[in-house]
Amino acid sequence: MIELDFFPDGVNGVVYQVLQFRVGESWRVVYAGELICCMEKLEGLWYAKGKIILSQELIKGIGRLIDTQHFNLLPIELKQHWQAYVREAIAQGDNQYLVVCKDGIDFDRFEKLFRAYIMNLVRDPWEIRFRVYNAIMSEDFEVVVKGSVFAC
Repeated sequence: MIELDFFPDGVNGVVYQVLQFRVGESWRVVYAGELICCMEKLEGLWYAKGKIILSQELIKGIGRLIDTQHFNLLPIELKQHWQAYVREAIAQGDNQYLVVCKDGIDFDRFEKLFRAYIMNLVRDPWEIRFRVYNAIMSEDFEVVVKGSVFAC
């Protein structure tokens, strides 16, 4: 589960919780303990549906918060940094990632490279778990990166 807090600009004391229980599901927006809507991004735009109608400004703000989170960017960074090795990188939450390697690589060599460098890509202040598999899912390893000291 991913949980974010959204503080609208210019409104004191108002906090929206933004939750996603599984990757690919809609985001749920909760205010004062009550589910007010669900949000999805379709064709690059954020939409909300629910019993309370949110302003376009609020929808855009919450969408921007979701879009700028590191868990959205890290899979792309993993694939770009190790493009010769990584076929797929999937965020399974804000603290867990699944990485699947390309066929024909030296998996043991990649494990050494991954373990030596991954902490340079992680910017989150909490512990992150990476589960890395070879192309046919017959071998794997796990790396846990403690919270980054560089995180803001």
